[in-house]
Amino acid sequence: MRAGIGRLFVVLVLAGGAAFAPVTASSTTSERLETVAKLLRAEDTRTFDRDLLSSAAASSDPWLRKKSALAAGRIRDPEATELIAGLLRDPDAAVRRAAAFAAGVPAEPRLVPPLIRALADPDAATASAAAFALGKIGGSDATGALLSVLDSASPARAAAAMALFRSEEPRVRERLALLAVDPAASAEIRRGAVYSLARRTVNENAAALRAVLGRKESEEEPDAIAWAARGSGILKDPEAVPDLLRLASSAKVSIAVQSILALEKIVAATNDAEVGEKARNVALLRAEDPIPGVAVAALRLLGRVPGDAVARRTLEDIFLRKGWRGQTALVSLTRLDMASGRERAAKRLSDAAASDSLELKLGTCEAMEVVTDDVAESVGARLLSDGSARVRSAAVSFLSKRKAPIPDTRLLAALNDPSPSVRAAALEAVAPRLEAAPTLVPAWEKAFARSFGTAEPDDVVTALEAAAARGAAGRALMAAKVDDPDAVVREKARRLMVEKFGATSSGFRKIPVTSGRTMADYCELARMASGVAAEVEIKTVRGGFRIALDFEEAPATSFSFYTLAKRGYFNRLLIHRVVPDFVVQTGDPRGDGSGGPGYVLRDELNALTYERGTVGMALSGPDTGGSQWYVALAPQPHLDGGYTVFGRVVSGMEVLDRIEQDDRLLSVKVREKKR
Repeated sequence: MRAGIGRLFVVLVLAGGAAFAPVTASSTTSERLETVAKLLRAEDTRTFDRDLLSSAAASSDPWLRKKSALAAGRIRDPEATELIAGLLRDPDAAVRRAAAFAAGVPAEPRLVPPLIRALADPDAATASAAAFALGKIGGSDATGALLSVLDSASPARAAAAMALFRSEEPRVRERLALLAVDPAASAEIRRGAVYSLARRTVNENAAALRAVLGRKESEEEPDAIAWAARGSGILKDPEAVPDLLRLASSAKVSIAVQSILALEKIVAATNDAEVGEKARNVALLRAEDPIPGVAVAALRLLGRVPGDAVARRTLEDIFLRKGWRGQTALVSLTRLDMASGRERAAKRLSDAAASDSLELKLGTCEAMEVVTDDVAESVGARLLSDGSARVRSAAVSFLSKRKAPIPDTRLLAALNDPSPSVRAAALEAVAPRLEAAPTLVPAWEKAFARSFGTAEPDDVVTALEAAAARGAAGRALMAAKVDDPDAVVREKARRLMVEKFGATSSGFRKIPVTSGRTMADYCELARMASGVAAEVEIKTVRGGFRIALDFEEAPATSFSFYTLAKRGYFNRLLIHRVVPDFVVQTGDPRGDGSGGPGYVLRDELNALTYERGTVGMALSGPDTGGSQWYVALAPQPHLDGGYTVFGRVVSGMEVLDRIEQDDRLLSVKVREKKR
């Protein structure tokens, strides 16, 4: 009966009927949790259970209706379209918000009309979520509706401006360029417009970005200035240089980092001696900055400008200190020396490759892109046989980018390497060469087959992408995996068949996803989602910070992190990835960026946004989460709705600002409390 009521409600809504009036009786606590547990199971197994979802959508409990909306989106089944559309007219604003967000997860074009109506929702958050979903779906109707919002007094204007970042239409770029410098628009609206311009840069928008850079920092959103700097760097706009030089000295980390990185791109593209000299002076001022992201950006810039005695001494001094900064200084010194002292560069790189410093070895790998063939051959041989799998993998990746190919004997050794990450790098490097090097085919195919026995999504995804690069030969390998029992393998193979070989997704048969969880497990997740809060105390070599896990928005992901932390899984792990003004990432037991816990988490996409301090799950593609997690160092709107958010930093963010790549976690401890 309740399923029938849910379907009737959907029909009424799609026909423009009145708002839904729930008719079912209130649920008991146990019934409520049982329903949520079933919804979690449906999400996890990607099963569209019409009766379950319709019943939850018809509940008198707004929390259950909200959960049904979110589940309908996460399942990504076209059959859930009508249910989501119906919940967009729910009397409870929280339910409508969830439905609007959920509509953007499968990006189903049939949801465009109800989402356009939702742009006028009296709840500003719902209207903004609808704008976000329309931006993900795209198309002429969705884009036109978002442009109309920009010309209105809607509270969703800022969201609409930011949602248009995916569009490449000239009319969109023109409108956003005007909005970005409109003094009558709010700072938040201008911020959204600048973000979109910076993500999809075209030369016609350079003037608007420069106008933002020219404003006083006190007059503009700091994020907008940082994004404008980033966009100017992508455009390699020489007219932006005066403002970028000024902003590179900013006390605001994002503005400084993005301005310095933009200067690096412009200097490398223009070879203007005067600009290079000014950029060098700015870089020298920030090369010893206490914030490593700023210092690393400055050290990179020093490798692009004409070197003088002071710059060289600075780089050499920092190189001798090793670590992440030393790694960056090594690459910059190599760039300078290849122009004036090739022998000196070769000696330094040879010594670094033989050192006991992981960072200097990784820097040597990176430097292989800029050295001559003889240096690459002699130093590269040492790197390819290094005792660290991470170094060998990096060596294969960087050496394969050179015009001079890696010798077949070296590639053969990499394809047979005991490390999955090295084999993965070799699969990518060798795939385009197989037609000209048939002797490598047997080893390549053996390494490809071995990738599916590691239980690591990164290895699987890399292998399939490498196979796709082989063209017709890879198509057969891909086709053999489209019905694979492993969901990660199956879904990646299917996506590549569609994207690379023109297959249609409707031609694949539905195969249930096996989660490995029991109903009792889902009941426990439901209990934690409804009433448990947990904080995680994390100690690093730079100090400590605390994270609050969000069991309600991401119960399975939070519970996995919680469980791993309680058993000491994260203790002593490397912080293997730090990207200035982007993320700090850790959680890999292999330490090479490709490892995990031996199981896979399905995405739990939610409406939480990537602000500074947001904690998210690292992926190598949809539904490939595991134990690697990251903290955003600055707002990252392009990650919203694409990567599971499962927590936020509640104290100690200044510690994360000081963390350098290859620092270590010392301990990760959990403290549970009732909400």
